[in-house]
Amino acid sequence: MENSVDKHILFESFSGRSTPLRKKQIEDWLREPENIERYYEWLDEWERTNPQFMPDTATALVNIAQDHPVSSQTIPTARRPKTLVSLRFIAAAIATIALITAIYALKNIFLYRSMSTAYGETRSVVLPDGSLVSMNANTTVRYSRFGFGKTNRDVFLSGEADFTVTHSGSQPFTVNTDKDLKVLVLGTRFTVYTRGGKATVVLREGKVQLQYKEEKKERRIELQPGDLFTAKKGRTTNVRHIANPENLSAWKDHEFLFDATSLSELAGMIRDNFGLSVHFDNEALSNRSISGSFHADTANELLDVIAQLLNIHYTIREGTVYFSE
Repeated sequence: MENSVDKHILFESFSGRSTPLRKKQIEDWLREPENIERYYEWLDEWERTNPQFMPDTATALVNIAQDHPVSSQTIPTARRPKTLVSLRFIAAAIATIALITAIYALKNIFLYRSMSTAYGETRSVVLPDGSLVSMNANTTVRYSRFGFGKTNRDVFLSGEADFTVTHSGSQPFTVNTDKDLKVLVLGTRFTVYTRGGKATVVLREGKVQLQYKEEKKERRIELQPGDLFTAKKGRTTNVRHIANPENLSAWKDHEFLFDATSLSELAGMIRDNFGLSVHFDNEALSNRSISGSFHADTANELLDVIAQLLNIHYTIREGTVYFSE
């Protein structure tokens, strides 16, 4: 199928009438940056001509589940089996929930701009208020399509990103994560990492206030330049001062900096940045460490450096890197 999407195809999708093949076609079409703005323009046009509503789900479920009487001329004495009624009720409930979910998802698409990077990709974006966001691989940043920089400066982050925030006298800049961690900023440069069970914030310039949960309690802390905040799931948080905070954002230039970093630690970085799992022949190999600064644009380039420095071997099979001596 030719990968061309027009207004009619998108309108069918917005109305929930797309086939799986059409949905895949739209997904492929949206991979081209120049198509994203047109997508939102047509979504806005469709929204204006198709006013949305929030259904009264409770009433709808009751109406759907009602066992309406059947004409005696059609089925004189038969009564609808309870099992059939239950199955129809469940199916109706699932359909209603799916509708609500679809409406909610569509609302989020309309209200927010979302930017993502693939594995092995980094990207820099200037937000409407002039702030610069540099996104590491496998990262998503979302912000309001309307009023950003005027009525709000809220950013939602999943992954890892470096921020250079412009000063605003009236609107603080806030980075929200899914790790019960919020970063409040007035004008500064910092990096936020949030993956798996770990979250870190390193401050290079200015001042930030962190809001987070520890032992189910809401806590606040202010960071000074050079401070590194770390929070791990199920553990207490830690703040320490580091000499070179800029090293934690070296990935912006495809630089990888290691300081006696074990291969087991490096495995997590390979997974986060390139989407590859890592397997070691033995525990001793996973504990070997590496130090230095290396430039690598691809996973293979980085793996080649590691193998040469440690005089080991690696192969990649079905999304897994196998290290051996």
